[in-house]
Amino acid sequence: TRMIVEKPFGKDLESFEELNETLSANFTEDHLYRIDHYLGKEMVQNLTVLRFSNTWFECVWSNKDIECVILTFKEPFGTDGRGGYFDQYGIIRDILQNHLLQVLTLLAMEPPTTVEGPKSGKAIRDAKVAVLNAIPPISLEDTVLGQYQGYADDPTIKNKDTNTPTFAVLKLAINTPRWHGVPFIMKAGKALNERKAEMRIQFKDAPAATYLFNGQDCPRNELVMRMQPHEAVYMKTNVKSPGFAAKPIQSELEVNYDTRFFSNFENTSNPDAYTRLILDVLQGKHAAFVRDDELRRAWEIFTPLLHKIDNTDVRPIVYAQGSRGPKEADEFISKAAGYKRNEDYVFYDNELSRKSGVVDPIPLPDIPNDQMCDVGLYGLAVMGQNFALNMASHGFKVCVGNRSPAKVSTTVARAAAEGNLPIVGSDDVQDFVRKLSKPRKVIILVQAGKPVDDTIAKLSEYMEKGDLIIDGGNEWFPNSINRAKLLESKGIHFMGMGISGGEEGARNGPSLMPGGPKVAYDMIAPILTKCAAQIGDKGACAGYLGPVGSGNYVKMVHNGIEYGDMQLISEVYDVLKNVVGMSNEEMADLFEEWNKTELSSYLIEITYKILRKKDDKTGEGYVIDYVLDKTGMKGTGRWTIQEGAERSVAIPTMAAALDARMLSGRKEERESASKVFEAPTISSVDKAKVLEDLKAALYSSKVCSYAQGLSLIKAASDEFEWNVNLSECARLWMGGCIIRAELLGEIYNAFNENPSLDNLLVNPFFAKQIKSRVPSWRSLVALCVTNGIACPSLCSSLNYFDTYRRARLPANLTQAQRDFFGGHTYERVDAPGERFHTAWTEAHKDIGDANQRTAGENVQK
Repeated sequence: TRMIVEKPFGKDLESFEELNETLSANFTEDHLYRIDHYLGKEMVQNLTVLRFSNTWFECVWSNKDIECVILTFKEPFGTDGRGGYFDQYGIIRDILQNHLLQVLTLLAMEPPTTVEGPKSGKAIRDAKVAVLNAIPPISLEDTVLGQYQGYADDPTIKNKDTNTPTFAVLKLAINTPRWHGVPFIMKAGKALNERKAEMRIQFKDAPAATYLFNGQDCPRNELVMRMQPHEAVYMKTNVKSPGFAAKPIQSELEVNYDTRFFSNFENTSNPDAYTRLILDVLQGKHAAFVRDDELRRAWEIFTPLLHKIDNTDVRPIVYAQGSRGPKEADEFISKAAGYKRNEDYVFYDNELSRKSGVVDPIPLPDIPNDQMCDVGLYGLAVMGQNFALNMASHGFKVCVGNRSPAKVSTTVARAAAEGNLPIVGSDDVQDFVRKLSKPRKVIILVQAGKPVDDTIAKLSEYMEKGDLIIDGGNEWFPNSINRAKLLESKGIHFMGMGISGGEEGARNGPSLMPGGPKVAYDMIAPILTKCAAQIGDKGACAGYLGPVGSGNYVKMVHNGIEYGDMQLISEVYDVLKNVVGMSNEEMADLFEEWNKTELSSYLIEITYKILRKKDDKTGEGYVIDYVLDKTGMKGTGRWTIQEGAERSVAIPTMAAALDARMLSGRKEERESASKVFEAPTISSVDKAKVLEDLKAALYSSKVCSYAQGLSLIKAASDEFEWNVNLSECARLWMGGCIIRAELLGEIYNAFNENPSLDNLLVNPFFAKQIKSRVPSWRSLVALCVTNGIACPSLCSSLNYFDTYRRARLPANLTQAQRDFFGGHTYERVDAPGERFHTAWTEAHKDIGDANQRTAGENVQK
């Protein structure tokens, strides 16, 4: 008689002993076949052959070379109506105590006396028991437990406050000379991001690799034995990167059982685990079945932990369905096992391999239509999280992903807390793309530069022709153009989109400035126009600006105007505080009053709120007086100034603002200089007059700043043939963004009425406004100069106005000087279009044809 016994083999040590006593009373151990189907899997049965028939294997199979061992079981589905049964056992009893522990013993056992023949059953199981006897019981401190969100909603689960884990990571130790000090990690979970079962052995760092390869990263070798899906064995091995460099990159030595052994034969495949095991029963082979002493020791290892969970209020960490599990699990594995993940490595499964040039997208398994998401957002810093929540708030189903799984869980939890918004988490790029409806639309919000390139590379592996990637970060516009060209070869659309409004705008309605193919914009427009700020009859602050690069450019100039506007307000604050002598509260009242006039803007609004904020650290005074006078910057302002020079467009208000930020950073130098140079004595002033002058100067300077920025956009648009509509720029800036202001309505009208307007200053409305304010503007700048109050942007704006309004400038002398020392030639007022050179002294010689001399020179007409 042969009795097959299916698990569960009890729930703990006591119940196992009771069950075993019943079985032993009726059957001898030779007649019992306790079946664990993992012992019938091809890759598990392969372990004895791999380990003991390859000379190199045992040489590295110890704590001398191995850093850690990780055994993983992942399922992409939950209990699916089996919750009533599962809730009695949990993931530890269901997977770890049997399946993964059995695999661990085969990985770690010493060589048995034989692995084949009638004595192999006893020899192999003796070796496995020796491993189990060296494993101490598991403590709760060496565990991370999780439960997927919505687990208790299964109608078959009676206890809705259940603490049954659906996810667990355990750390075990094997106290033998071979394995002492090597962490063994077992990880299993339900409702995760993929289906996978594997054994992963990570080796130690290559000795002296950092020195030998001059500090370049040298990833750790890993041996991976995958049990499902698609059984495979591969060794992650470092090879030389292609080309001239000698940088180590990771590839693999790989055997895929399906493609290596079965692809050339029809109607053949690996037998499944139960088929193997039933045949073993019929043949009387015991090696792949579990003996009673194995189970007894296994329960001794696990029972203390299980009773701790069952009998105390141990609460598992809630994780999002479709994620990698709790973020704490990855952190635990990294810390407890010393595991290092190579984020740049991708294992291409089955027939897929690395190719030069265009790589076909990796096929993705289908999921039901009702589970598909409308849009994906990758990159979950605060801006990314808030924009995802914004889209979800408008009824769009959003899939979110991030390099760090923790932020995925945070975003999903926020979505639940803010009204069960339709946000789905994904910690795996393949799964992230799989969850998007076609044509796929992905917005990425990661740090500019290499992180954008890395993210695009990962996404594009799985995306298809006709899909769309949108970079929503502050990116240098040529980079977007280059990325669009790269993705065009794969048929994937690319857009660069400026997003303004900060964290608040991202959540409640930002200004969106997209540039890219019109067909791509039409794909995403229904989402953008609903999620952008809304401005009465002007509609959504989102609209098509032009080809790729134009959106980034408009956002860059927006940020330059922002620099100028902030500096102008700070200079006004300086005068109010140090010349007029107003208190923070008085200044706040003034800015609040101004915010009801033509100066109304977001930056004026936040200024009076800042000035009123009491200090919550000391309880004394105002926060503003404790803020260090050093202004930071990220780069978009600098780009704007560079572009102004590149396009020969004067933008002095913004340039002065950038200079002011750079000078503010030299705090120690300024403090030293203040001891060398005495400040002028502040003269008494007519407060009412100064306030009137300040208001006029601020308005006029703001108009100049916008005029400069829009002139720069026009110059770039003309050069790159973007055909950017300047009235549309003004409309997009009316709401949601940092530079939103009352005067943008009139700016919109100006360019709407005259799209070819040379400069905002000559628009009839603004010309009238500035004419009426010029005396006050001049008076204010003079007051600052005489009292030693720096006003670089106010003064630069006035200088811009005075220079632009003059028909003739002293530039004639400058050009004559250039001709004197460099023979650069000049034009004459009485001979337009021709070039001339003068022999200014006897040392000067004739330079020939002056027009040929200056061919190619950029002379501003």
